[in-house]
Amino acid sequence: MKAAVLTGVGQVEVRDVPKPGIKAPDDVLLKTAVAGLCGSDLHYFVADRVGGEKVAYPAIVGHECSAVVEAVGRAESRLKPGDRVAVEPAISCGTCDQCRGGRPHTCRNLGFLGHPGERDGCLAEYSVMPARNCFPLPAAMTMTEAMLAEPLSIALHAFHFWSRDEPSRRKWTPGQSPGPRPPSGSANRTMAVLGSGPIGLCVLLTARLNGVRDIYATDKVDERTEAARKSGAIWAGNPVREDIVREILNRQPLGLDAVFECCGDQAALDQAVELLKPGGTLVFVGIPLTERVSFPSGRIRRKEIRIQNVRRQNRCLEHALELVGAGKLDLNFLATHAFEVEDAQKAFETAAYRRAGALKVSIAF
Repeated sequence: MKAAVLTGVGQVEVRDVPKPGIKAPDDVLLKTAVAGLCGSDLHYFVADRVGGEKVAYPAIVGHECSAVVEAVGRAESRLKPGDRVAVEPAISCGTCDQCRGGRPHTCRNLGFLGHPGERDGCLAEYSVMPARNCFPLPAAMTMTEAMLAEPLSIALHAFHFWSRDEPSRRKWTPGQSPGPRPPSGSANRTMAVLGSGPIGLCVLLTARLNGVRDIYATDKVDERTEAARKSGAIWAGNPVREDIVREILNRQPLGLDAVFECCGDQAALDQAVELLKPGGTLVFVGIPLTERVSFPSGRIRRKEIRIQNVRRQNRCLEHALELVGAGKLDLNFLATHAFEVEDAQKAFETAAYRRAGALKVSIAF
């Protein structure tokens, strides 16, 4: 089968690799339809070390995908060949303390689709996943929309923390989809999204859906700040040219209730601390390339700022599919560039270097 293989920094090769096979009785063999390039995939493309962790090349990455079921294991009865599905990329054990406590996304034995050194990803014609990680699609949903539900699920999970509805505090049974609940008085809350890429824009859309009106946004790419305005930001600016802290505080002199950092940039973290009001929440969604980041200890202590890290998502994919399927969120504008697998090198370059106003770049099989 064909696969897009990262062979080193800035290098992608299309190779013929062995087709995977079903091993466990509850496995399903998936034929990839559309695979999106996530920011974490791009990290492996632009650097050989992410967060202090060495990247193991060669690697088949990719975890945002829609697919068609090709075959199922002997114990699987819910799915059948021909079913169209969206894929939850995190494979949890279901038995460790984290899984039993309602935190399968921090499972002690977690395996992740497309994480170098863990599991080959979906930037290949075929992949194998447990059936429980596959969600059938409504008839009217496109394969591109299904792929986009995965980054939306990250945003839904991030929004839970601000809504004080953390999944870790809720009773959960397998198969249950939590879904976001708006914080008390959402319409009167103020927030910013720093980094208006696909996940940042999904955070913005989720907040608007839940009634938050005063949302500010930033990005270093003008096409992305424009997308943020169209998505409901009341102000959006470029930190390369503007003092975004001054601009936002001129409009919100008391500061913001929450800042969602969605770019993994130290400068954005510094801006977040200045933008937050006392008692505000910094939701740390972005993934820094560096091993360490820092905060001004005096400022975050005096303001009593809550810093909440977000790890991927926690059982939110099914709810994301429900929102998209019901027409409550239209994500199609995010899908700006689509490539065939033979052009994987160009696809990665377009996404990594934000060429031609790229938001979500995808590869079709």
